[in-house]
Amino acid sequence: MELRDKFDRVADYLRIGVTDRCNLRCRYCMPEKGIDFADRKDLLSYEEIIRLARVFRELGVNKVRLTGGEPFVRKDIGFLLKGLSDLFPKVHITTNATLLQNYIPLLKEVNISGLNISIDSLDRDKFFLITRRDTYDVVMSNILACIAQKVPAKLNVVVMKGVNDMEIVDFVQFGKDHGITVRFIEAMPFNEDDGNRDVFLPAVEILNRISERFPDIRKVENGAIASSDTYVLEDGQKVGIIPAYSRTLCSFCNRIRMTPQGELMTCLYSTSGTDLRSLVRTPDVSDADLKQHIANSIIKKKKDGFVEEKDQVGSAFRSMTKIGG
Repeated sequence: MELRDKFDRVADYLRIGVTDRCNLRCRYCMPEKGIDFADRKDLLSYEEIIRLARVFRELGVNKVRLTGGEPFVRKDIGFLLKGLSDLFPKVHITTNATLLQNYIPLLKEVNISGLNISIDSLDRDKFFLITRRDTYDVVMSNILACIAQKVPAKLNVVVMKGVNDMEIVDFVQFGKDHGITVRFIEAMPFNEDDGNRDVFLPAVEILNRISERFPDIRKVENGAIASSDTYVLEDGQKVGIIPAYSRTLCSFCNRIRMTPQGELMTCLYSTSGTDLRSLVRTPDVSDADLKQHIANSIIKKKKDGFVEEKDQVGSAFRSMTKIGG
């Protein structure tokens, strides 16, 4: 059985938000004052996540990504990582890398498929301006440690006009110097009260900035379903651009999301979804029942993020940390 929607897209990639808590306060993700974090009893337990993950695996999902908040702030995350690694051929994590020094041996033990490390400036002062925390040195140290110890990783950079867009070429050069793929993400108006709408820079402009310095850049057409457009430089160095707000890749979307509270979301622009937490906590709900509820949710997936956003009541842009990235 597979999770196919009415536009003939197959959902085989599940992003699992394990917590809404984070030790940074990035301006594009969370308000400076923070948010009303969920009560711990309202978060899915690791056992509940693993049960649901097993159900998704039986429905054809072959890749999972742990997101947050910051996944590594949740206690005993190793238990979950080992459980998911037993189920899936591909387990990935999105992290801000502030706590990675404690987990690199574990990541190698479970043969982690990849890390997406968020870092939005190569300048310590600007990093503090964006994240509102002074953790640049430890983040950079952990990035270099992953490279040295061959933990597979990519860097994710949210591009903000007038804030860090002047560093686009610097990041490409950093990737070349250290042999690590850098991906640039369009800023989205999450936290719109913080003014994120004013910093949007479209993917086409990001590419133009790179092309000015690296005219040999060319797009890679490999037929694979991906959330980013992939480009390669003359020396083989890869660069990614994620059109998160332009939404030009929606027609190929194979991703679904489960929030820390167990809500299944079929689109990043959704504001509500299927309450799997209530189902998994109901004693007489079987795995077969869960599969049916999940399949019913997927078949209702909208054509793209524009349709999803249009159909929402109120703003679709909650704090990113509530959604799970």
